[in-house]
Amino acid sequence: MPNCWIEVNLTAIENNYRALQALVGNDVALTPILKANAYGHGAVEVARSLAGIGAPTLAVTRLEEALPIREAGVETPILLLSPALPDEVAELIPQRLTACLSSFEDAQRLSQAAQKQGATARAQLKIDTGMSRFGITPEETLETAKKIAALPAIELETAWTHFAFAGGAASDTPKVEQQFARFQSAIGLLAQELGLGGFHCANSAALLRFPQMRLNCVRAGTVLYGQMPSTLAGQAAAQHNLKLQNTFVAKARVLSVKTIAQGQSVGYGGEWIAPRATKIATIGIGFADGFATEPQTRTETPLAMLQKTAKQIMRSLKGGAPARYMTINGQKANIVGRIAMQSCALDVTGLNVNVGDEATLALRRTAAGAHLPRVYVR
Repeated sequence: MPNCWIEVNLTAIENNYRALQALVGNDVALTPILKANAYGHGAVEVARSLAGIGAPTLAVTRLEEALPIREAGVETPILLLSPALPDEVAELIPQRLTACLSSFEDAQRLSQAAQKQGATARAQLKIDTGMSRFGITPEETLETAKKIAALPAIELETAWTHFAFAGGAASDTPKVEQQFARFQSAIGLLAQELGLGGFHCANSAALLRFPQMRLNCVRAGTVLYGQMPSTLAGQAAAQHNLKLQNTFVAKARVLSVKTIAQGQSVGYGGEWIAPRATKIATIGIGFADGFATEPQTRTETPLAMLQKTAKQIMRSLKGGAPARYMTINGQKANIVGRIAMQSCALDVTGLNVNVGDEATLALRRTAAGAHLPRVYVR
């Protein structure tokens, strides 16, 4: 086994998919989001797993995320969630990818590329209802869609939007509702004038919090992997009695165990000083692997503790406080000293810890290094 790795439970991902499908009902298509290497889980294996149980469509952000999935033999339709660059457009067609169109110019390039290849390109129209990244406005949607539909070699499947506030506070609900109303006004015309359907707008937070916004399709991202996108989304999941399973565990091995004397420092800068004779375990994972949390790095003065507490509160408000411990053999051990590039230290005084033992740690999934082996279990 390597020094550090990610354990991915494919059965848990499949069970979460089924639980979400049961929640939204069989009349609503569920699109798994595999962007950012399937949120750190490994997009190819997750794609194979979900395609194997019948996911009708997969979605990634970029062309380069879709190519390894196709190379692995997955034939399920794949939607791109951002527009392809001009020099990428031609590649979408032989790979049978569904393009994201954010302008009529996007559609023209796609049409031209498809005609040159003697093929028909699939596409969906992105409507910008308030995220302000890319997409056309609701007001110009019908006119643009008609022009796209008139182009040769393009199949315009549907239209979609993305919510900016669905994962926010209760006070943000009117903003979500405003985006939804703008989207409805646009897709109503598309359905009436062009006969389109299959519209989608609900991301993980919205599919949990706003059932009326599920429409014909929902996009399950972080929730597919057993995580709640917000506190309110978690509360909604509990109300729905939605049971999700953990899909991701980061692990690393103990490289050494030694006892240092009182007053001896640990790590770069000597910021943590042992207050007593201390047993230190060195773990084989560091910031180059994505483990960039901030440990308790020093024996702190009251002022330093106050400053650190204030920083922790701010981080919590922005999405979670940093992890300060690992678990070894069911025992919690505090991180001490600075986290180095490929190692860090734990205070394991009084604990039964030996070289080679596995440590389980909190690691932000999308930050987990792509070089870390993914070990797939069922």
